Amino acid sequence: MGSRTRTTKPNATTVTAIATEADPGASAVPTVAGGSQTPAGTASGPPTGEEGITLSCLMNARYHSAREAFLDAVHRWFMFGVVISGAGAVSALFGEIPYVNLALGTVAAILGAADLAFDLSNRARTHSLMKRRYFELLSDLREGQKTIVQAEACVHRYSADEEPAYQALLNGSWNAAQEMVYGDSAKLLIIPVWHRRLQNIWRFEGYKYS
Repeated sequence: MGSRTRTTKPNATTVTAIATEADPGASAVPTVAGGSQTPAGTASGPPTGEEGITLSCLMNARYHSAREAFLDAVHRWFMFGVVISGAGAVSALFGEIPYVNLALGTVAAILGAADLAFDLSNRARTHSLMKRRYFELLSDLREGQKTIVQAEACVHRYSADEEPAYQALLNGSWNAAQEMVYGDSAKLLIIPVWHRRLQNIWRFEGYKYS
């Protein structure tokens, strides 16, 4: 992808309106109404105003959508494992094999405890709510129901509800937002492959993406 750098890099989901630093499916915005088409990170500086708010909302919405999809999928698979492992009919299939029933019961207990401890379902719903808030804010801005200053204040207000960010996923969401707005002229951060594979599991705090 070549050498790609920018003057401002993401550092948390608590992104301000100047766009300093969630399941795919976030609606694409091919152009920014009334905004410049100069890619962020050039000599003109980072995007501000409506353009900055657009990037911030798209990035955060994609981030929360991705987190929602991941947590919901893990929750469903855990529940599937609990039901299958704990089902009496399934255990009976292995009745003559030593320790199998005990192993299945242990698996059911571990998966159920993990799902409860990590609160996967509720966390997925929280990310769904945050995704909705960012898309609603972007809609209000486009409809003229909120000014730039009011939208910036909302972004800061939403920051209070953000959990510590998964940096690789956040940077990937920033890249996606850049492509939605700037298309082929977007300047992207370089994220290592193994970071992308672990983006929903490890936070990579303090890592600097170039």
